[in-house]
Amino acid sequence: MPFSRKTKNIANLNAVEGLVRAGSYLEAIDLLSSLNVQYPSASLEARLIEIRHEALFHIKPQSRLTSWPPSTQDLFSTSVGIPEVEREDLNVENLRAAIFNNGSLIVRNLISDTEAHNAVVDIDMTFESFDAITRGEPLEDSAPWFVPFVSSTNLPETEFSTWDVINDSRLFARKGGGVLAAESPRAFENFISLLKKKSIISIIEEYLGERPALSVKKTTLRRVSPIPNDGFSDYFGANGWHQDGAFLGNGIRTVNLWIALTDCGVDAPTMDMVPKRLHEIVPTGTRGAAFDWSVSREIVDQYSQDSPPVRLQFKAGDAILFDELNLHCTAIAQDMTKDRYAIEAWFFAPSCYPMDQLPLIV
Repeated sequence: MPFSRKTKNIANLNAVEGLVRAGSYLEAIDLLSSLNVQYPSASLEARLIEIRHEALFHIKPQSRLTSWPPSTQDLFSTSVGIPEVEREDLNVENLRAAIFNNGSLIVRNLISDTEAHNAVVDIDMTFESFDAITRGEPLEDSAPWFVPFVSSTNLPETEFSTWDVINDSRLFARKGGGVLAAESPRAFENFISLLKKKSIISIIEEYLGERPALSVKKTTLRRVSPIPNDGFSDYFGANGWHQDGAFLGNGIRTVNLWIALTDCGVDAPTMDMVPKRLHEIVPTGTRGAAFDWSVSREIVDQYSQDSPPVRLQFKAGDAILFDELNLHCTAIAQDMTKDRYAIEAWFFAPSCYPMDQLPLIV
């Protein structure tokens, strides 16, 4: 690059690290993110993950909302099933109305076919790099598509305190057709840039009342096969019904953005969902449940008598938003033959963040 541009970039990088030393983490994130959009770099993207994670330990987040849940109108009282809007109609009023009254909101055409295809390419590159590392190939060859996440020293010891490719969280995600987004710095930053371009992050910030933080453990790049990996089939279908609030803790404020990057629901795996608002965590681990955190079909039927579960059908670029009380499961049928690509991004309000989920300020 021209000398003047190189000099300017060095000055910007020095400014970023100066902001970090001064404790101005949000400003450092914004400056480094802007720099990386102009000149994408594996080293910048990896550093962004580090600063995004460290930020919440050095700021004092405060909600702009006086109460939770905030008051909202029932804008979808005549909707049958899950309310739907087009991208241009997505705003905080519709989002709050749908989640707090109906349980979720489908957004059609949230991103374009081209944007969805680009994200699919990112996921394939990430999976290829992750699998190469598990085969013993050099870790230094995996950037920018796979860089092991290391949790902050401000936390008690976690499974991410040191690099170990075979830890349970990574294996659980990979067996379920996923890689943690935080461990693919290039894919993660491409995703955040896309959400900013679509004004999605600003809508979620307004919804939560503060600049959001993603969860390392739950924000996932997904490529799900209609044939589950050996030893993992119980996670799918009827045995996988769950509410994420069952293991995220009390007093949290969340919204999950789930974007389909390929068509799903007919010949590729999708989700089954109870199309209503639930106001509590339903019993888990009862007879018929595969895990202590999952919900038996008997309990699902009991809580959905007036609103039976629906099977979601999405085109590439469609999305759904819901919170920790939503009752759902992965859905796979015998006649499904194609992989399903998606990104699942769990946003939390930093003022009541469950630190065991490992924060990433966006």
